[in-house]
Amino acid sequence: MNDRPHMLRPSNRPFPLNRVMTVLLSIAMGFIIAAFVWPRSAEAKDIIGLNDQQRVQVQKVQIYLNAIATLKSRFMQITSLGNFAQGEFLMKRPGRMRIEYDKPSPISIVSNGTWVLYKDKELDQRSYMLLSALPASIFIGDKVDFFGPDLLITDYAYEASVIRITLQRNDDPASGTLTLVFAAKPLQFKQWSVVDAQGISTTVSLLSPQFGVDLNEAQFKVENKALKNRAH
Repeated sequence: MNDRPHMLRPSNRPFPLNRVMTVLLSIAMGFIIAAFVWPRSAEAKDIIGLNDQQRVQVQKVQIYLNAIATLKSRFMQITSLGNFAQGEFLMKRPGRMRIEYDKPSPISIVSNGTWVLYKDKELDQRSYMLLSALPASIFIGDKVDFFGPDLLITDYAYEASVIRITLQRNDDPASGTLTLVFAAKPLQFKQWSVVDAQGISTTVSLLSPQFGVDLNEAQFKVENKALKNRAH
């Protein structure tokens, strides 16, 4: 097996890493790397002019997300390129995540909080990427802060008992957007959608999610000698 870490995304696969994770599962679904602080200035976040009621609702969503420690769910994924897949999603904050696609897809994705491993079992290939480079890392971190200096809220909607919050990275808005979708009554995380820098969208819907479940740390193991050497 070729165990060298390839930092470029693999090609010619139905679900390459940049499509599946571009801020999935950036935030991508999600929850993972960044811990955010309160804004350094009042103008840092108010680019769409949230009113007081909207700001209170966004804060409620933030509190809800920060209370989620673990998540296990079946999921359905659709891209604007016409790709479709289903599988199982596991998340353990901060930073750990595992995505196993159903057959015939040979792809699995694992994050240990620092590195993301993309594994193609059919081609016997592995690729690695820093979790901090993915927009999904926005909401899977130790703490979610929609009003911190790292994020921009670019859109907000509350219609038909559904809440949608669209985010961008403040330091790199061109990298893409992440939209989080919640059922409002009761408040529950249902879906996320990522649009990458090329304008390609990936939507992931959670099917019967389970929150607060026990997850084995071994499910998030990413081990590679070359990565250990790279870290020093």
